[in-house]
Amino acid sequence: MHKNIIWISLFILALFSCEKDYLDITPSDRIVSEQVWGDANLVELYVNQLYQGVPHGFERHLWSKYCDEAYGDNTWLLGTWNADNISGFGQSSNWIDYYERGYQYIRQSNIFLQEIENSVVEADRQQELTAQVRFIRAFVYANLLWRYGGVPIVDEVYELGDEVQFARNSYDEVLNYIITELDASMNSLPDQYAPNDGDFGRATKHAAMALKSRLYLYAASELENPEGDVSKWQKAADAAKAIIDLGAYALEPEYENTFLDENNEQIYVRTFSQTNGHLVTFLNTNHTYGGWGGWGGRNAPSQNLIEDYETADGELILNADGSINEASGYDPQNPYVNRDPRFYQSVIFQGDIFRPDARGAASPEYDVSQEATGLDGNGDPILTGITGIDCYKVNGDNSRTSYSLKKFIDKNLIISRSNGGYPQPWIFFRLGEIYLNYAEAMYELGDESAAKQYVNLIRQRAGMPDLDESLTGEALRDRIRHERRIELVFEGHRFFDIRRWKIAPEVESEDIRGVDIFKMPDNSLYYVDKVLIERPEWQDKFYYIPIPRSEINKNTGVVQSPGWE
Repeated sequence: MHKNIIWISLFILALFSCEKDYLDITPSDRIVSEQVWGDANLVELYVNQLYQGVPHGFERHLWSKYCDEAYGDNTWLLGTWNADNISGFGQSSNWIDYYERGYQYIRQSNIFLQEIENSVVEADRQQELTAQVRFIRAFVYANLLWRYGGVPIVDEVYELGDEVQFARNSYDEVLNYIITELDASMNSLPDQYAPNDGDFGRATKHAAMALKSRLYLYAASELENPEGDVSKWQKAADAAKAIIDLGAYALEPEYENTFLDENNEQIYVRTFSQTNGHLVTFLNTNHTYGGWGGWGGRNAPSQNLIEDYETADGELILNADGSINEASGYDPQNPYVNRDPRFYQSVIFQGDIFRPDARGAASPEYDVSQEATGLDGNGDPILTGITGIDCYKVNGDNSRTSYSLKKFIDKNLIISRSNGGYPQPWIFFRLGEIYLNYAEAMYELGDESAAKQYVNLIRQRAGMPDLDESLTGEALRDRIRHERRIELVFEGHRFFDIRRWKIAPEVESEDIRGVDIFKMPDNSLYYVDKVLIERPEWQDKFYYIPIPRSEINKNTGVVQSPGWE
């Protein structure tokens, strides 16, 4: 959406702030509502506000620190969250708990759809706005579906005194409802907006198609398709291929530039400006080292992730048992040489030169090393005393892993909390994801050649060699999933991918790790692996997020997520 659009007036804010309970049927907003439908400008503002109901990754925290991509200052990975405290992981900060907020926006969408025909808005514009709202409501339902499984479908507005009970619909029922809504909205949505169009970021037909692609992919995966119904994989393949065949999008030539401004790889985004911005740069760059400023401890890339980046010639650095793959030439005491170019474009690491310091001086190296006089009898570094890196141990603003986030960060923008915000767009859907959706679906349908073709397009853009022609079977599936981990890192996919693939019992039981780096007397560096979070044993109830107990206690008939009773 145009960066200079005023998202909300105080009038509309008052209307939306009336909503407290997820299925609140008290018509406390009725007087305000009646005024809205009598003013076409307020109707437009009403729809603009609805767009804020779709979660984006720059809402203070990325999803990365809630899986194995990153470490952050949270207890989510400790397994201590439950139905009684889950609301602390959502609403105003990170969107994991989305139940109440999701239904607030569903209610507001339902009110719009009920009232719009009697508004003063002209008929053609009514049709356009209705299509936008049906898309938004469908996207909200998709986010509920991915978090909780089947949820109640509520498509009408209830009034005070109405006696109603809400039961969970099945996963497939909610899926089919969303698809029906998307198909209906497409008829009145434009195909796309150009990146320089003032309406770029509003709902489009292609955005609806991209949402269908992800919906079908998730529905075909093992978590929701344990029988391996190939017809579901065919729907996923067809939905992705329909977007590819449009010919309307192309991979951005430089991977790192894909995320810094609007471009033709992006199918649907949330746009921002420096007056209506986000804090991704401040929240994810380092506080002390290099004098850059920021809260780099919030989403510090994990050693788990770093070890999954291949070498530049396409070798995995570790074997399946965790031993070093000798063919890769990987040296754990010189770990950042000859790696996948996307590593250098996504992660700030020891010795990296990223941006000028806060005073505008020449770009300093990112240095998180501690000085040591040597090794003791146990092979542990002997410290000389308190040195620069030690501050991270007591200062949550600094990276605990010895890495900081580079992806999404424009090095030309000042790092500050008071600059009004940052303008980089949050990408909901881009062509790179669609290629990987298609590759995965085609593999599951038995077409390994097509799967490799589209993975290789992603790798070629990154400057990586094609997958080995000999790859087949489970080994190929692993590499397709691995490509998704690297290409889509920090974009909010990994949390859901490891669940839908049902690899979470293994992945989500691994400790979250970082590395300590010591500068030896000869100025060489010595790397020591460290555990930052000892993960609890996986429980199958973690596949879905619990509904807050406060919502269950309202006795609306909704049952708790599986395993959380």
